[in-house]
Amino acid sequence: GSTSDAGPWSYQLNNPTGLAMDQQGFLYILDFTNDRIQRWWPGASFGTTVAATVMASPHSLKFDRLGNIVIADTNYHRVIRFAITCRK
Repeated sequence: GSTSDAGPWSYQLNNPTGLAMDQQGFLYILDFTNDRIQRWWPGASFGTTVAATVMASPHSLKFDRLGNIVIADTNYHRVIRFAITCRK
């Protein structure tokens, strides 16, 4: 991706504030100013948006025990959880 070219395209990040890696080796990036979470394949040159919402100063990105992404959205005083996979 591009590190010196902030913007909304899939290869651009605008103020990334959190990183996490899943068991399959995908990298998840909390792209704060673009209000999204990008998933990157190992070795990829662009990401895919897997979740998006309005956030205010999100500073942490983790996976819970069920594989959901959990974000600490500090200025809105909330925790946001996104299910990344569909379970039966």
